[in-house]
Amino acid sequence: MTNPVNMFNVGKSGLMVSKAAMTTTGHNIANVNTEGFSRQRVDQEAGPVTGNDRISIGHGVWAKAVTRANDEYLQKRMNKEAKDFGSTEEKDIYLQQTEQIFNETNGDGVNRLATRFFNEFRKLSADTGNSAIRASVRESSAQLASEVNRMDRELKEVSSNIDSRIEGYVREINSLARQIRDINLLVQKSEMNGTAPPDLYDKRDLALKKLGEMADISVNKDKMGMVTVTMVGHVPLIVGEQLTELEVMRTPPDPATGKREGSVDIFVNEPVPTKLTGSIKSGRLGGLLEVRDKDIASARDQINEVAYTISKEVNNIHRQGFGLDGGSGRDFFREPTDKESAAENMRLSDHVLENLDSIAAAKEANSPADNRIAVAMSGIGELKGLSDTQPNSSILDIYNSMVSDLSVRTGENKKSMVFQKDVVTQLENTRESLVGVNLDEETSNLIQFQHAYAANAKVIQVADEVLQNILTIFK
Repeated sequence: MTNPVNMFNVGKSGLMVSKAAMTTTGHNIANVNTEGFSRQRVDQEAGPVTGNDRISIGHGVWAKAVTRANDEYLQKRMNKEAKDFGSTEEKDIYLQQTEQIFNETNGDGVNRLATRFFNEFRKLSADTGNSAIRASVRESSAQLASEVNRMDRELKEVSSNIDSRIEGYVREINSLARQIRDINLLVQKSEMNGTAPPDLYDKRDLALKKLGEMADISVNKDKMGMVTVTMVGHVPLIVGEQLTELEVMRTPPDPATGKREGSVDIFVNEPVPTKLTGSIKSGRLGGLLEVRDKDIASARDQINEVAYTISKEVNNIHRQGFGLDGGSGRDFFREPTDKESAAENMRLSDHVLENLDSIAAAKEANSPADNRIAVAMSGIGELKGLSDTQPNSSILDIYNSMVSDLSVRTGENKKSMVFQKDVVTQLENTRESLVGVNLDEETSNLIQFQHAYAANAKVIQVADEVLQNILTIFK
């Protein structure tokens, strides 16, 4: 049969479990706005039973463990969609910046200035001796060269900004990896002591989610609760207590990927540094690398192509002509040394800068009415076959096609980003409904546990009264 001491123990067990449940509920309420926090519950089980063949007496309740609500499949899905959203978001930022460089809505651009440049030679062909028209030819040429220089310079600045962002993300990856490694150690210690640490799991899941936004990672968990994190399929970042960090270094150009001179590459610190840049295809790093090495690199190639072709072709024709001063064989633009730096170095020649009469319009010397060179110069913009890489396109076709392709790419990525954002938001709402903290529910639970606490206190009070009566009888 039971006795007052057993009643004390039963009441005490209920009191302690109710107190733990109230504390856990309060912990949930306090973390309602904590990113990555999962709702926690106290798992309870009935205490041992004693008795004989006729009756069995229970001995209260035990708090088995504090567990968190969790859906691993949903978490993996969220990590994947967050990675895809991160990639499109980074691309959107820098594609828009790149597109803005070629925006001709609010002013002159290469297309307008090149058209004006060729039109000025057409005007010159009608009056080859007019100084005002010659001055206009020189001015339009200088403006075209200056605009090409600006575009090349700003494309380099965007690429440099991407490099800085990559360096920042690599530092963040290393910080998150250290955080996960440290949590691994704490989880291992807790698991060895037989206690599951839900708050540590939440912190680690959040760090893994943020790490997964950066690049493609795979996560495996062992029986002790520790995780192994592998990046881009084969690079172990975290293996138990071991941590491998990434670093960035400025390296020579890589024609295979489109990487330009001086841009950063991503390496993993192993006994021998291994380059990862070409293997990173997704996440924020993947998006940044794609814009830098494909979109911006392609835009720079095209603007260099335009600058190189204009400079070379104009010079080839201009050398065949004669200026009003009788001179011949002179360049109109400074001759480009190579195609890769043509946009950066596009300038008028010293002859044209110093003397308007050096601008050649005539095919023969001492022929003021001869306009054949001016006519040939005015038609360069419409000629096809001048470019080795795009023989079926004119100079202006090459430029306009590049601007159009960039605009289409930016628009498509914007649509993808909006879609991915909606998917991520939907998954976050689903997670919140499944494992997040609901204040109404927690408040109801708090009242319930409070009543349970008061009732168990009453059990202890009754047990005390019974014991007092027993002691009174035996006085």
